[in-house]
Amino acid sequence: MYPQHLFLRVRKRGRMGRMFVDIEVSESLEGSYTDLTMELDTGSDDTTLPRPFLRKLGVRPLGWDRYELADGRRVRRQYGIAFFRLRGEVGATRVMFCGPKDAPVFGVIALEELGFVMDVKRGGLRKFHRQMISTRRAGVPVA
Repeated sequence: MYPQHLFLRVRKRGRMGRMFVDIEVSESLEGSYTDLTMELDTGSDDTTLPRPFLRKLGVRPLGWDRYELADGRRVRRQYGIAFFRLRGEVGATRVMFCGPKDAPVFGVIALEELGFVMDVKRGGLRKFHRQMISTRRAGVPVA
């Protein structure tokens, strides 16, 4: 259905089908990238990484936000912006500074910003075709 170059296999661990992907992260587009293996979590909007790791990269907190954890608890965490690279695709996304008890995960927003979606049937990631929705009304000239 999809050409092989548009599909990326990921490693699975355990019986629950946890998926992991090798990815690169940086604090800026031109900065040096660090290799990571992260768990993919389509139930998580934002990506979470340990505070000491993000500080070492040079990612600075931009603000605070509230998050609901998988167990229903609500927490307040700082967030910043980091750059990720996967298979030549680069994107900037929001990262949550996680605490020592929080799991570092790669969230669905970052995955989609890089142009990939989970393909659970084949057990990996699939490149998707981006769509553009016109916001221009008919008869209105473009400035």
